[in-house]
Amino acid sequence: MSEAFTVCFCGTSCTRDEGEATRDGSNKLIYSTQTGYIPVRIHLEISGDLHATHPSVTVRGPGENDWASPRTTSEPLMLDGPLKPTPDLLSDARPYSGGDQRSSVSTATGWDAAALALHGANLAAGSRMPNYNFIGHSRGAVECVMAAWFLYAYGQPSAKVRIIAIDPVPGPGNWYGILTQLPPNVVEYVGITAWDHLDTGFNGLVPRPNAQMAGSTAQLKLGSTWTRLADTYQLDDPLKPKPGAPQPVGYHLYASRGRHATVAGNATSDGKYDASLVTAGAARVPQLIYRLARAYLTSWGTDFRVKSAVGAGALQLRQEINLDHAMFDAMGGGALRDSIQPNRPYVRQVSSISGRNPFNTYYLEDVTGDPPYRQPYPVTAARTGGGWAHWTFL
Repeated sequence: MSEAFTVCFCGTSCTRDEGEATRDGSNKLIYSTQTGYIPVRIHLEISGDLHATHPSVTVRGPGENDWASPRTTSEPLMLDGPLKPTPDLLSDARPYSGGDQRSSVSTATGWDAAALALHGANLAAGSRMPNYNFIGHSRGAVECVMAAWFLYAYGQPSAKVRIIAIDPVPGPGNWYGILTQLPPNVVEYVGITAWDHLDTGFNGLVPRPNAQMAGSTAQLKLGSTWTRLADTYQLDDPLKPKPGAPQPVGYHLYASRGRHATVAGNATSDGKYDASLVTAGAARVPQLIYRLARAYLTSWGTDFRVKSAVGAGALQLRQEINLDHAMFDAMGGGALRDSIQPNRPYVRQVSSISGRNPFNTYYLEDVTGDPPYRQPYPVTAARTGGGWAHWTFL
């Protein structure tokens, strides 16, 4: 029997059957057949049915409805129970419950992410399971962190939450404190960041470890509104140097080759949406992330109905990815990321700082430290040092 309830949060514009059903704008054939779209495939392999709601469940992505068919409506969200959210959160969330939620505005802004996170938190709270495992991609990964905050603040502060965040990206809107800081109830965090994605508005999120992870005595005083719950609890920045400090416990950061979609299951050579460009080489990255996700979830008490669909071992996949890296180099601007243009335009940026200021970011290569020499991750001559939290290069 599973010891954990698993919530799988989909990314922006992704349905709850993403990768399992073809629809306009998303051919299921762009995904690796072995992994599908990872959050959805994980749910399917836990519960056995896309529509199941126990012992795992999916949450649709921002700007989209639940299913590929019918695609003109969505199911109502669980918003006002069993958790007891504040009126301001309920007021902000209710417009995104039920009806047709396909929206280019929501796709761009992600304003419905809070509603979807509250829905996921309530589904977890209502499961009566002892532990909650959250896995998400893109804004769905960001919702994992938000949902943990809503559990902590609105009724289940002692619940233990574990998170796998696959390339968390809030988008261009406000990076609230509940995005950039892990709440006290998160006992383990796994963050995966795509190395080769450069599209505007896709700066990666790296939330700060909580006090228990960091060995800190900092006390949390919750803010009065949902957007400010964590504003007074922004602890040490994992992306800044902290010489001599021990590593945060239960806090794991990974860098992966590929684009934002690649790490979640996309197997095309350019990380985009033409199924004719699917290649075995590109598929190795999502296969590795899938294996990583299943391994963590299994160790956290999630029970899978079926064996792993990926036969190759993690070491083999890592070796093949790094030996056959030209495709991934091309995704992010070439094998050499140096440029005569200012501000390193071919280097991914990440942030752990709340606020809209576009300068509140770091170059990814400046916070991860140098890749191992056996792994040909493209870097620039301008790279510097590394942050407090260590990274693993996949």
